[in-house]
Amino acid sequence: MPDQPFDNTPSAEQAVAEGLERALALLHACSTAHGFVASPGASQNYHRIWGRDGVIIALAALQTDDGELRETARRTLQTLATYQGPHGEIPSNVDPGTKRISYGGTTGRVDADLWFVIGCGEYWRATGDDAFLERLLPVIERVRFLLGAWEFNARGLLYIPLTGDWADEYLHNGYVLYDQLLYLQVSTATFPDVSSPLNRHLS
Repeated sequence: MPDQPFDNTPSAEQAVAEGLERALALLHACSTAHGFVASPGASQNYHRIWGRDGVIIALAALQTDDGELRETARRTLQTLATYQGPHGEIPSNVDPGTKRISYGGTTGRVDADLWFVIGCGEYWRATGDDAFLERLLPVIERVRFLLGAWEFNARGLLYIPLTGDWADEYLHNGYVLYDQLLYLQVSTATFPDVSSPLNRHLS
């Protein structure tokens, strides 16, 4: 009887464990003194703190029990808050070393503002850090005011201008579903006790 071929395919448990190990290693590779960079690769463009990418990475970090990663999540939010624009806009990306700030496109990035508020809420839920949230409340309120300015029709929907989110190379504007879903998350899940036009229109 011929020998059976050797099967070195990992089990489901082994695959999950390896995937988690690699994911944690990547999170640590993206961790810096100012927060999470978008990528540890060679491109300097991604060695910045990005409003969208940094917060998404921070959300992953908050799912772990790793104190260092959770601290980097806090630093990410703090860096973005520090470089908030005069009208409440959260940077699309910032290089704290050179102080170079981009708010993105000609109108800013709506999704960077939304991801920032979501990140603040999830950080607070995960850590119970009331003092940090209290310090950032004025920043969050300025973001909320700016979001209100984009809600031209007072119907709970954000009007997204051209180049107004991450897909800035695509010619889309108006009531983009991606941004509305983020706004829904901000209005109903992140701080559900805060009255908002969107809450009123959904009730």
